[in-house]
Parts: sequence; C-alpha cells; structure tokens
Amino acid sequence: MEEEQNGKTISEYLEVLVRRKSLLLISFLTIGFLSFVLAMKLPPVYRSSATILIEDQQIPRSMVETTITDFADKRIELIRQRVMTRDRILSIIQKYNVYLDERNKLVPSELVKRFQEDAEIKMISADVLDPNRGVGKATIAFTISFSDRDPVLAQSVANELVSLFLDENTRVRAQRAAKTTDFLSAEAEKLRKEMDGFETRIMDYKAKHGKSLPEMLQINLSAMDRAIEALRQTDSDIRIAKDRIIYLTDSLRQAEDEVPAAQAGKPLNKDEQLRLLKSEFIRLSARYTPTHPDVLRVKRQIQSLDSSFNGEVDEAGARKELAEAENGLVELKKKYSETHPDVLKQEKRVAKLSEALSGIAATAANSEDDTHQGNTLYISLSGQLRATEHELEHLMELKDKYQQTIQELQENIDETPLVEKEYQDLMRMRQTSLNKYAELEAKYRGAKLAQTLEEEQKGETFTLIEPPIAPDKPEKPDRKKIIILGFGLGIGLGLGLTVLLELMHETIRGTKALERVTGMPPIVVIPYIETPQDRLAQKQRLKLIWIISAATFLLLIALAHFFVMPLELVWSITLMKLGRL
Repeated sequence: MEEEQNGKTISEYLEVLVRRKSLLLISFLTIGFLSFVLAMKLPPVYRSSATILIEDQQIPRSMVETTITDFADKRIELIRQRVMTRDRILSIIQKYNVYLDERNKLVPSELVKRFQEDAEIKMISADVLDPNRGVGKATIAFTISFSDRDPVLAQSVANELVSLFLDENTRVRAQRAAKTTDFLSAEAEKLRKEMDGFETRIMDYKAKHGKSLPEMLQINLSAMDRAIEALRQTDSDIRIAKDRIIYLTDSLRQAEDEVPAAQAGKPLNKDEQLRLLKSEFIRLSARYTPTHPDVLRVKRQIQSLDSSFNGEVDEAGARKELAEAENGLVELKKKYSETHPDVLKQEKRVAKLSEALSGIAATAANSEDDTHQGNTLYISLSGQLRATEHELEHLMELKDKYQQTIQELQENIDETPLVEKEYQDLMRMRQTSLNKYAELEAKYRGAKLAQTLEEEQKGETFTLIEPPIAPDKPEKPDRKKIIILGFGLGIGLGLGLTVLLELMHETIRGTKALERVTGMPPIVVIPYIETPQDRLAQKQRLKLIWIISAATFLLLIALAHFFVMPLELVWSITLMKLGRL
C-alpha cells in the first residue's frame, strides 16, 4: 500500500492501536460493564394495548342517513378530551392505586400529566374509496394503551380507558342525535306558528277584501254586466213611467173640470169649502212644488176663507224627516252590524215616520176622494196616477240601488290588481313557509330515525376487537440495545482517548516519523533491545488483562442470569433452536 505524503500509514495506525490496546480494552470493558449494569437496573415498563375497530352503521345509508357526519379521528379526539379530564384521571389513579410510590412526591397536576404521558392513543388508517372524494386515507381503527411497571395494573387501567371510550362514544352519539332532533323539532314548531300566522293573515285579508280577490274578478265582471243591463232596463221603465205620469196628469186635469151630477146646483158652506180647499192643497202639495201656480192659487183661496192658514203641510215635513232618517240609517249600517243598538233604534224611527207619512197620504187621498166624490173618471185616473208614481218611486230606488251596486262592483274591480298583488305576496310567503316546513319535517323524520339508530346502537360503533392483556415482557427498556450501545460507546471512547493522547505526545516513533521530522532517511536503525525484565513485565500485564477479562465475563454472565434470564432457560432455548435447525 502506498504511503501518504504528509500523513501516517495504515501500519503506523495499527501500531498505535496495538500500543494503546490496554486503554482500548479498559474503555471497552468499563463502559460496556456500566451500560450492562444500567440496562439491568432500569425498571421494566409494561404496556397493555387494546385495538378498537370503527364499524360502519348496520343499516345502509341510502335508507337511513346518520346525523353525525364528522370524521372518526376528530370524534376520537373529542372523546379523548372528554375522557382524559383532570377529575377522571385522578379518580382512575385513586381507584387502581396508580403511581402509589410517587403520590407523596408529586402534586395532583404532575400525576395527571404523567398519566396522560403514559396513556397513548394511536390512529390506524387505511386507503379507502369514498364515492364523493375518491381514494383517500380514513381512520378504520385505533389503539388505546397504558404503560406501567406492573403489567396487571397496566391491563386494568387500559381496560378502564377502553370502557370509558366505548361508553362515551355511545353517549356522545346518542346525545348529538337527540340534540339534532330537538333542534329540528323546535325549528318545525317555529315554522308551524309562522304558517298559522300566515293563515290568520290570509283569512283576515279575505274577510276585508273578499269581494276584490282575484278569483272574484270574473264574478264581479259578470255581476257588473247584469247590473248595467238591469240599470238600462230600469232607465227604460222610468222613462215609460214618467211618460205615463204626464199622460195621466193631463187626463186628470181634464177630469177635474167635470162636476159630478150629485153635486150640481148644491150650495157649499164656508167650512165645507175650507175643507175641500185644504184637501185640494194637500193633494197639490204632494204632487207639485210650493211655487206651482195651482198650489199658490188654492193657497190664496184658503187664506181668503181662513186668514190664519200659513201654508205649512204636514206631509212635506214628514217626507223630509223620513228622508233624513233613512240617510242616517244607511250611514249607521256602513259602520255597524245589523244587530247594533244604534242601527235598531234608527230602524224603529224610520218605521214610525213611514207609518206617519202613510197616514198623511191616506188623509190626502180621502180628501181628494171627498172632493171628487161621484167623479169616477177622476177617481180612476187619480188611482192610476198614484200607482204610477209609486212605481216610479220604486224604479228610482232600484236605479239608485243598481247604481250603488255598479259603483261597488267597479271599486272591487279597480282594487283587484292591488289586492291580487298583496294576496299573491301573502300566498307566496305562505307557500315558502310551507315548503320550508315540509323540508324541515322530512329532515326531522330522518333525524328521528337516526336517533333511533343511535339509541339501538345500529349506527357507526366502536367494537373492541383486541382487548388489553397483561404483557409478558416489558416494552422498555430495550436492554439489548442499551448493552450494544454501551459497548459501542466504550470502543468509541477508547479510540477518542487514543487519538487525544497521540496528539498530546510528540514522541517520534519509527523511521517514517523520523524521516518526516528530519527530512532525510536514517542511515542506521538500532532496534529496541528487550531485556528479561521487560519480557517478565509484559507477561504479567498480559496475565492481568486476561484475569480482568475473565472476571468481567463472569460478572456479565451472573448479571444476565439474575436480572435478564436464567442460564438454564437460555440453554434450553438454545437447544430448542438448534433442534429445529
């Protein structure tokens, strides 16, 4: 092998290792022994674990959809926060006498922290095919474990944690399903009240604008056509009645000039003349205005016989009062119902005035009959005239009624567009509320099924597939690794010390070192002359090394026998493995 120009050769390095073999051996054995003692002295820690499978719901989701849609790992973390509370941890520590030796040294918060460190929850994920998200990772199971120096205690605490997780998962799912159902029920009740409010508003609106609703438009138009036709026919009948009155009035004037045979040549006294004139005045006043020539003529004749006559006629006053009473009754009916006390009182007043007016009219008719007694043509024409006048009054009332009906129908028709808009708005809001209610009711039924699913534990469940057991060997410490690491560290420390010593001592060893220092090769090399004393000392050192090595080996075997595994068990296992080979 070629030499390095400015460095040592491999042979020189090997000479250094041989020269420092004692240091290397002592470092290797010392550190190895200490690591072995440490590995044997560290207390064993046992871990008891349980595996819980996350099973999907038993009923297909297409038939019953659960209301709990969060991810499993998120729900597990939520349950962990609920289970691993300070109070629960302290109760578990008290129940199972965990950390019995350290209770007097640690405060409760430190005990809780240590318990949380010893308890471990790990998720187990797998590749799954989600119809919505495609291929992805999903948590299909998780493990719950607890570490302690006592394997039985570790198993008991792990069992307790598993029970708490399973119970809490069932309780949380049922609680969340119940809360969802209660929320949807409350929202449905709100919408039900809202719909009742819309129904009341629609009923009130129909009661107020019932005649102007959109569905009444065709009815109103048809009724208006009939009312217009009836008004047209009534106007025609009124014209005929007026023409007949004119005809009868002319005929009646002609008949007035005819004196009945029974009264011909018979003189009348003052009272009879006054009575006949007053009767004539009443008849004319009922027919004409107070300024009519015939009325004024008869009035002057009466005043010539009776200077106290002032021209007042009871029938005219009664008619005026009756008209005012009827107008008042119409106004009251617009404000109040038919059974209102004011309406009933006004109706009685109108009835009395009508009765009084009928009496006055009868008196006028009787007076007229007395005046023209025996004139059959006059009496016949007068009766026809009164009948026609009554017919005309009736027709005028019908005309007013039809005109009022047409006006009301026109108002209803004019209001229909505005009423239709407001009515459609109400119906649209009602339909929107109804659709929301139907949708919410469907969600409520689904939530109720989901709640039943959770209560009967047919939804997504945590299934214990591997219960915790008492471990038969500790999880830590890993004594083999500690021992191997210790011996490796011993070798490394020995090498490090060797390098350090070589750097600190500048002794020239060998011709190569001398040549590097002087720059020229030596002429003669005198080897080291070993004396008998040197050989004896070397033998003693070698003997001491072998003794120390043997003692160390025996010590290691003893420690392994008492702290790791009995030698007879090691021998049995070795023979068993050799037998298999």
